Amino acid sequence: MDEQIAVERSLVGAVAGEQILVRQALVGAVAAKQDVSIMNGGAGAIAARQDVSIMNGGSGPIAAAGSVSIVNGGAKTIATLGGATLGERSFVAFVLAPKVTIERGATVLMSTPQALAAGAAVGVAIALLRRRRG
Repeated sequence: MDEQIAVERSLVGAVAGEQILVRQALVGAVAAKQDVSIMNGGAGAIAARQDVSIMNGGSGPIAAAGSVSIVNGGAKTIATLGGATLGERSFVAFVLAPKVTIERGATVLMSTPQALAAGAAVGVAIALLRRRRG
Protein backbone atom coordinates (compact mmCIF):
# COMPACT_ATOMS: atom_id res chain seq x y z
CA MET A 1 0.00 0.00 0.00
CA ASP A 2 1.51 3.30 -1.11
CA GLU A 3 0.85 6.06 1.37
CA GLN A 4 1.19 9.52 -0.14
CA ILE A 5 1.56 12.52 2.14
CA ALA A 6 0.84 15.89 0.57
CA VAL A 7 2.01 19.07 2.25
CA GLU A 8 0.33 22.06 0.61
CA ARG A 9 0.42 25.77 1.46
CA SER A 10 2.01 25.07 4.82
CA LEU A 11 5.14 25.47 6.88
CA VAL A 12 6.11 22.13 8.47
CA GLY A 13 9.12 21.21 10.60
CA ALA A 14 9.49 17.62 9.34
CA VAL A 15 7.55 15.00 7.40
CA ALA A 16 8.15 11.27 6.91
CA GLY A 17 6.25 8.65 4.92
CA GLU A 18 6.13 6.46 1.81
CA GLN A 19 5.75 9.16 -0.87
CA ILE A 20 5.97 12.86 -0.10
CA LEU A 21 4.55 15.70 -2.21
CA VAL A 22 5.40 19.28 -1.23
CA ARG A 23 3.40 21.88 -3.14
CA GLN A 24 3.58 25.60 -2.39
CA ALA A 25 4.97 24.77 1.03
CA LEU A 26 8.19 24.69 3.06
CA VAL A 27 9.35 21.66 5.03
CA GLY A 28 12.37 21.58 7.35
CA ALA A 29 13.23 17.91 6.68
CA VAL A 30 11.75 15.21 4.44
CA ALA A 31 12.27 11.44 4.81
CA ALA A 32 10.59 9.16 2.26
CA LYS A 33 10.61 5.41 1.78
CA GLN A 34 9.86 6.07 -1.89
CA ASP A 35 9.71 9.30 -3.92
CA VAL A 36 9.80 12.99 -3.01
CA SER A 37 8.31 15.65 -5.29
CA ILE A 38 8.55 19.37 -4.68
CA MET A 39 6.57 21.85 -6.78
CA ASN A 40 6.78 25.57 -6.03
CA GLY A 41 8.19 24.93 -2.59
CA GLY A 42 11.25 23.90 -0.65
CA ALA A 43 12.82 21.63 1.91
CA GLY A 44 15.72 22.03 4.29
CA ALA A 45 16.99 18.47 3.75
CA ILE A 46 15.72 15.44 1.82
CA ALA A 47 16.36 11.72 2.27
CA ALA A 48 14.61 9.35 -0.18
CA ARG A 49 14.95 5.65 -0.90
CA GLN A 50 13.86 6.29 -4.49
CA ASP A 51 13.61 9.41 -6.69
CA VAL A 52 13.56 13.13 -5.91
CA SER A 53 12.14 15.73 -8.29
CA ILE A 54 12.08 19.48 -7.77
CA MET A 55 10.29 21.93 -10.04
CA ASN A 56 10.29 25.64 -9.22
CA GLY A 57 11.76 25.10 -5.79
CA GLY A 58 14.80 24.21 -3.80
CA SER A 59 16.40 22.17 -1.09
CA GLY A 60 19.41 21.93 1.14
CA PRO A 61 21.24 18.60 0.99
CA ILE A 62 19.60 15.71 -0.90
CA ALA A 63 20.42 12.02 -0.34
CA ALA A 64 18.61 9.62 -2.68
CA ALA A 65 18.95 5.98 -3.66
CA GLY A 66 17.19 6.71 -6.96
CA SER A 67 17.60 9.58 -9.38
CA VAL A 68 17.36 13.33 -8.72
CA SER A 69 15.99 15.89 -11.18
CA ILE A 70 15.73 19.65 -10.75
CA VAL A 71 14.14 22.16 -13.13
CA ASN A 72 14.05 25.88 -12.34
CA GLY A 73 15.34 25.39 -8.82
CA GLY A 74 18.35 24.44 -6.79
CA ALA A 75 19.95 22.39 -4.08
CA LYS A 76 22.98 22.70 -1.87
CA THR A 77 24.29 19.15 -2.32
CA ILE A 78 23.09 16.06 -4.17
CA ALA A 79 24.35 12.60 -3.24
CA THR A 80 22.58 9.90 -5.24
CA LEU A 81 23.11 6.32 -6.31
CA GLY A 82 21.08 7.02 -9.45
CA GLY A 83 21.62 9.80 -11.94
CA ALA A 84 21.26 13.53 -11.41
CA THR A 85 19.58 15.66 -14.08
CA LEU A 86 19.81 19.42 -13.80
CA GLY A 87 17.34 21.12 -16.08
CA GLU A 88 16.96 24.65 -17.29
CA ARG A 89 17.58 27.40 -14.70
CA SER A 90 18.79 25.04 -11.99
CA PHE A 91 21.79 25.34 -9.66
CA VAL A 92 23.55 22.83 -7.44
CA ALA A 93 26.71 23.46 -5.46
CA PHE A 94 27.97 19.85 -5.22
CA VAL A 95 26.83 16.69 -7.02
CA LEU A 96 27.97 13.17 -6.19
CA ALA A 97 26.33 10.78 -8.66
CA PRO A 98 27.40 8.05 -11.07
CA LYS A 99 25.90 10.06 -13.96
CA VAL A 100 25.28 13.80 -14.05
CA THR A 101 23.31 15.41 -16.89
CA ILE A 102 23.61 19.18 -17.05
CA GLU A 103 21.13 20.69 -19.46
CA ARG A 104 21.40 24.10 -21.08
CA GLY A 105 20.97 26.89 -18.55
CA ALA A 106 21.92 24.78 -15.53
CA THR A 107 24.89 25.43 -13.25
CA VAL A 108 26.93 23.04 -11.11
CA LEU A 109 29.71 24.33 -8.89
CA MET A 110 31.35 20.89 -8.48
CA SER A 111 30.35 17.51 -9.90
CA THR A 112 31.67 14.13 -8.77
CA PRO A 113 35.25 14.36 -10.21
CA GLN A 114 35.81 17.92 -8.97
CA ALA A 115 34.32 17.17 -5.54
CA LEU A 116 36.54 14.11 -5.12
CA ALA A 117 39.62 16.08 -6.18
CA ALA A 118 38.77 18.93 -3.80
CA GLY A 119 38.23 16.45 -0.95
CA ALA A 120 41.59 14.81 -1.64
CA ALA A 121 43.33 18.20 -1.74
CA VAL A 122 41.80 19.25 1.59
CA GLY A 123 42.83 15.90 3.10
CA VAL A 124 46.43 16.37 1.99
CA ALA A 125 46.49 19.96 3.28
CA ILE A 126 45.19 18.87 6.70
CA ALA A 127 47.75 16.05 6.88
CA LEU A 128 50.58 18.47 6.06
CA LEU A 129 49.41 20.99 8.69
CA ARG A 130 49.18 18.30 11.34
CA ARG A 131 52.65 17.05 10.45
CA ARG A 132 54.12 20.56 10.87
CA ARG A 133 52.46 21.08 14.24
CA GLY A 134 53.33 17.60 15.48
